[in-house]
Amino acid sequence: MTKEDLKEYVNKGVQASKEAFDKASKASKEAFDKAGKAVSKFGDESILKIEIQQFKSQIKKNKAELGELAYKAFIEEGADSLQKDTETVASLIESIKKAQEEIKSREEKLATQEDTKTEA
Repeated sequence: MTKEDLKEYVNKGVQASKEAFDKASKASKEAFDKAGKAVSKFGDESILKIEIQQFKSQIKKNKAELGELAYKAFIEEGADSLQKDTETVASLIESIKKAQEEIKSREEKLATQEDTKTEA
């Protein structure tokens, strides 16, 4: 084997190694990109689900406060009714309505993400 043959042989080996490395790098990049998108989507869904639970907790809290106001009005104060237009009652009702709207909005976003997931 001549010096030129050896050089050509080594160059072919280097070239083959470079091509294999490039293919492996490309495959790794694609895999990481797909994994990154999946993690991001999972994170987005988790955030939406957590927010939904927070709004549901807020609704329960607001309803409990309404119950306390009703109990106080009827039992402690002897009232015959509880007016929904009083500042505190109206504020609690409005807070419940807004929380319900936020839940609906986030559930729609989740459904859209679920539809996208099943199409992929």
